[in-house]
Amino acid sequence: MGLPVQSQSNVICSAYHIARFDSIRYNTPVKIAPDLAPEAILKTAGLRRTPVRMGVLRVLAKSADPLAVPAILERLPEHTDAVTVYRTLNSFTRKKLVHRVRGEDRTWRYALEHTSAAPAHQHPHFVCEDCGKVECIEQATIPERFVKSLSIDARYSVSYAEVLLHGRCAKCQA
Repeated sequence: MGLPVQSQSNVICSAYHIARFDSIRYNTPVKIAPDLAPEAILKTAGLRRTPVRMGVLRVLAKSADPLAVPAILERLPEHTDAVTVYRTLNSFTRKKLVHRVRGEDRTWRYALEHTSAAPAHQHPHFVCEDCGKVECIEQATIPERFVKSLSIDARYSVSYAEVLLHGRCAKCQA
């Protein structure tokens, strides 16, 4: 059985304050449970609730694959300002609510960060060279030792590794 409504609210509120404090104190991404409602995600990340932010979160949550801004705009109300959507996605990327990957056409595509345990981009992405589709390959993970195996000069500080696999998707091979 779930907790009473009041208790769930208190749990979310407490988690918000703890996560926000840890994020500010340690400059780490806010960890968010994947099943939280858009309102709770925004609150946990310390972002105001706006119609565009809510809409973008809902669009990304419904998509199985990363989406480019034009595809996101198609799924939002007609009057939605494109600049606001770009700014929203930049805020979400900084807060680690979404991750982005550059497609074959050099366009950023965005996907909701579904796992609260792993840092962003700990899975490879596949880019189809024929149709340009970008897919997250979430069942695979990038090993932690991968960056160390590259023997990067100590003058560089690597935040994360991003692996892009290029080839032909199943649809283009058919």
